[in-house]
Amino acid sequence: MRMTILRSVNKGFTFVEVLLIIGILGATIGLAIPFYQSFQVASQLDNYSEEVAQSLRQAQLKAMASEQNSDYGLHFEAGQFSLFRGSAYSAADKYNLIIELPGTLRLDYGANQDIIFHRVSGQTGGVFSVRLITNNGKSKIININEFGVVNVQ
Repeated sequence: MRMTILRSVNKGFTFVEVLLIIGILGATIGLAIPFYQSFQVASQLDNYSEEVAQSLRQAQLKAMASEQNSDYGLHFEAGQFSLFRGSAYSAADKYNLIIELPGTLRLDYGANQDIIFHRVSGQTGGVFSVRLITNNGKSKIININEFGVVNVQ
């Protein structure tokens, strides 16, 4: 008759192995967070520069269509911009469409706080440039020529 010896096999991890895995995960996550934040800010820059460009185009289309028999434009302020009706911006107008920027972005619009598209022609009567800047210095420039053509660089 043959006797079998049973061995106990421990299945699991030692405390040192668990600490090692936690350390590796912590280091990986610690390195990944700045890359993720940088990606998120770059994505916001792309999205909001297109948002500004589309709002400019929308104002131009409304002016060309003579909607409400009026000019339309965009008004720029710190941290936001507004699509407005009329030949001058009025903060009290309930029809203003206000778009707020995230805290990671800021606008540089120079001396031209308002860009107005004239009724029917859709022209601006001048050349304008709006710059959207991130906290880390990256930027996109939105140019508008006198004919109302909007270009994002």
